Amino acid sequence: MAQQLAATRPVAPRRAAVRTFAVADVSRPSPGFARVTLLSTGDGFEEEFEPLGHDHWFRLFLPAPDGSLDLPFGPAEGWYSRLLAIDEERRPVVRNYTMREVRRAGRAWEVDVDFVVHRSPTTGEVEGRAARWALAARPGDPVGLLDQGRLFNMDDHTGPVLVVADESGLPGVEGIARSLAGAPAEYVLEVPAAADRRPLADADPVWLVRGPGEDAGGRALEHLRSAAIAPATGVYIVGEASFVLAARAIALKAGVPKGRVQFCAYWRLGRRAQDRD
Repeated sequence: MAQQLAATRPVAPRRAAVRTFAVADVSRPSPGFARVTLLSTGDGFEEEFEPLGHDHWFRLFLPAPDGSLDLPFGPAEGWYSRLLAIDEERRPVVRNYTMREVRRAGRAWEVDVDFVVHRSPTTGEVEGRAARWALAARPGDPVGLLDQGRLFNMDDHTGPVLVVADESGLPGVEGIARSLAGAPAEYVLEVPAAADRRPLADADPVWLVRGPGEDAGGRALEHLRSAAIAPATGVYIVGEASFVLAARAIALKAGVPKGRVQFCAYWRLGRRAQDRD
């Protein structure tokens, strides 16, 4: 998640600390995604965690290039300083991800995480260390997790909601749709392949599939420019940075108040999978 381009009113967890998780399962729900199920390992997460629904996100700590996992254990406060104190060669890789779905597994928690599988247009190779890790992950592999709460926050909004996202925001959109089930909400979702479309709870989204070589967000922006966005709408936009800014401008031009347009850039063209999928 690109912190320099985020205008949301996040809901923070009441308690959070860096905890150890283990890979429980790995699957490929569609060509553009790898799904990894993580299982808490009994070091306190079970007692401190409270599912917040919507696009609940977290920091994921992956093994260092040498395969070791030296975590900056401790509370959320000061985690980054503790991370930098770890020897660079053993310092874990940190990426931001959304909890696509959370459920109890006995006393433990299971967390499904979807990783976007971007491929180089020239070599076809998978881009991004996190995506490569997900494709190679095996049950039992350890990772670290730090709960960060949720970004989507329209608790004081009583009008309709419009959610706009590219594929990087899709796992969070699934959680938002479950949390908003029954509320007036529309979804405009762009994906790189028709097979990446998936059902949303109580929703009939507009699915837009990119053509070969098209930049992320182009189809969604084209749709938004011709759509009738009511000024009373609460708008939530996530995805590639330039797409997010352009979609925000369209919503503002339609008369939506600035305070009702929430947005967050998850990644940037040219830096695929470097922020948050």
